[in-house]
Amino acid sequence: MNSPAAPEQQHDLDLPFAIGPRVRQLADYAGSGQDLAEEQVLGVANARVLFANYPAIRADFNEPWESAPGVCEQAAIDRWLLHNAAYISTSQAAAQGINTPIALDNRRVTAWRPPRYGRAAVLCAPASEQVLFDIKGIGVPPDEAPLLPNSNGLLTLAEAVHEVLMEHLVFAAMSHAGGAITPLPAYALIDLGFDALWHDGRPTEPAVLLLRRPCTRPRCQWQRYWQGAELAGALMQAELLLRRYGLTASSCGAVRFQVGRENGELRVRRDGEALRVSGQVAETLQRLLADNQNAPLLIDGVNVQLAGSASVEPLQLQVMDFGRYRFAEAFEHHLYAWIDADYQNLNGLYLAPGDPRYVQPDPRVSLARTAEGPCFAELQRQVSGFRQGGEPDRLCQALRATLEEACRPLRG
Repeated sequence: MNSPAAPEQQHDLDLPFAIGPRVRQLADYAGSGQDLAEEQVLGVANARVLFANYPAIRADFNEPWESAPGVCEQAAIDRWLLHNAAYISTSQAAAQGINTPIALDNRRVTAWRPPRYGRAAVLCAPASEQVLFDIKGIGVPPDEAPLLPNSNGLLTLAEAVHEVLMEHLVFAAMSHAGGAITPLPAYALIDLGFDALWHDGRPTEPAVLLLRRPCTRPRCQWQRYWQGAELAGALMQAELLLRRYGLTASSCGAVRFQVGRENGELRVRRDGEALRVSGQVAETLQRLLADNQNAPLLIDGVNVQLAGSASVEPLQLQVMDFGRYRFAEAFEHHLYAWIDADYQNLNGLYLAPGDPRYVQPDPRVSLARTAEGPCFAELQRQVSGFRQGGEPDRLCQALRATLEEACRPLRG
């Protein structure tokens, strides 16, 4: 007599996502100009799936999910995810004082890193060049040592939950706006079973992996390469669309310039470092200062990260990397999208807060108050207390509830 089927687990995000192509072969990266660095990565024992968007996985993979009698399909997918994705870099595994001990098993496979993939890599199906996942949080490359506090090679649970939350808020907002911009979907979040350490009094945080749909990227986003006015304008338009909904990829200060006059001379700085600009750019900045009654300017560079190829006419962009996305109820800094390969030369397109095209959040559809709601507060409690008895099901339910609460203005 067959055993009854196990109930479906409750860590299924089961949320809408963008249908689209994924990288299937390593050769696709070479076709886009990206050279891959090869390395060995080590299997992590006792890892577990925290939550997954199973509809996205089923849509992107035609796998014969192996399930024993009494085992649901989700459990079979979880085993497949862990077998093919629960890995850490050799350099990360050997590090001291960066994380709590890592329990390893006897697995060792090859991973590949596209350019500027500091803590991420691409993994393939066993003994093949068939790409499965783009994985964030896998540790630093073998020729680097992880460093505190900003280059420890790890992705914390709080960071990863923020990325997934923002991905789905962007999806909801951009679907409401007409769908010209879509986010790269994440497949799953895996708990690696060890914690990131801090030496500044902060408590340890769970280290996780974020599994994403594999993609190529435009050359100008992984190398200093001419971006051009058309793409700069499209990225500016993407940022402005996000801003209508109280979201931004560009206001966290990661690409911020200070412009002012000192002793009558124009001064441009980023992170306290003085920058030199051309005469043409200096004229533009002088004009912006004059329009601002000669008060110092803060200029935010458009920091929208793209996946795949971009279409400018008509606008069709796929965005990724949501770690720097933020909520905002208002905007006040100048906005800048660069044209040249060197974004720090400040040659590009500008938008001043007084310009009619400068977008403020629309209170009817703004998501900016998401962080003030009770569901978001519960999500933060689940994240911060996860190692003290938290459960994947409750974490997933809190994330779904936060998204449900946040997106109500879009359904009005």
